[in-house]
Amino acid sequence: MIKTNKIKVPTSVSFGLYGLKEQKLVNTLAEQNLFWIGKHFDEDISNRFKTTLNEAIQSGFTRDMLADKLKEQFQDLGNKSEVYWQGLAEHTALKVREFARLEGYQKAGAKYYKLLVILDDRTSDICRALAKEDKLYPLDVAIEVRDNLLDLDSKNQSLESARDYIKALAPWVSESQIVRDNNGNPTGVSGAHTPFPPFHWKCRTTTEIYY
Repeated sequence: MIKTNKIKVPTSVSFGLYGLKEQKLVNTLAEQNLFWIGKHFDEDISNRFKTTLNEAIQSGFTRDMLADKLKEQFQDLGNKSEVYWQGLAEHTALKVREFARLEGYQKAGAKYYKLLVILDDRTSDICRALAKEDKLYPLDVAIEVRDNLLDLDSKNQSLESARDYIKALAPWVSESQIVRDNNGNPTGVSGAHTPFPPFHWKCRTTTEIYY
């Protein structure tokens, strides 16, 4: 029988409800081009985002506070809605949190984790498909992907190359990868994709440890 046990992410560095124990991991995440805004990925925008993310983590921003800060910093990108900035803040918080969870799972000596999918009227078909699979994910695979992302030396390659590397290493799930039954209901996902959330824009799926 598989034993399940939740691991709480330590909060020596606050990010609202989330936190990271390892400051080095926080710094690395901020330095890498792991987050971008829509299709914009030039150096100025990348640097401004890293600065904003660092401030959010160091100052303990909630997601609402981060959304307001992002809107303030990037209003020159056009008239984007409050929903957009909330979505970006949620997406960023999820990415930070899941990297921290993987760190905690590894330190706890875990071997596997599962996905925790919120099933309601906002759930995407992508996450419904992943929920239907109800599978165990090997932690060592996720750690390898995470470490390769964190080892990316974005300073010595173009931003376009860095973005392509990230997308190839941890691609989101596309609608075309959803496997459906005869009634069109999602039953699974085909092909390669990132082993941990987020799986798509505004993803709400998280992880839970198994070992």
